[in-house]
Amino acid sequence: DASEIDVKVSDCEVTLAGTVDSREAKHRAEDCAESVSGVRNVQNNIRVQQSGTAGAMTSKQAKIRT
Repeated sequence: DASEIDVKVSDCEVTLAGTVDSREAKHRAEDCAESVSGVRNVQNNIRVQQSGTAGAMTSKQAKIRT
């Protein structure tokens, strides 16, 4: 689902941002952008976020932040 991906284009460079639910989706979005004629570079700033964990922090992450 690409509904949470923002796409910006400037001088033949595509910047992707937003969230997806898997690394596969992140890489698929990048591959799709790279396949467009005229695109010279793709900056992939997409973050992978598992469903149901928005804003949630694991105990390991909490320990690292303290």
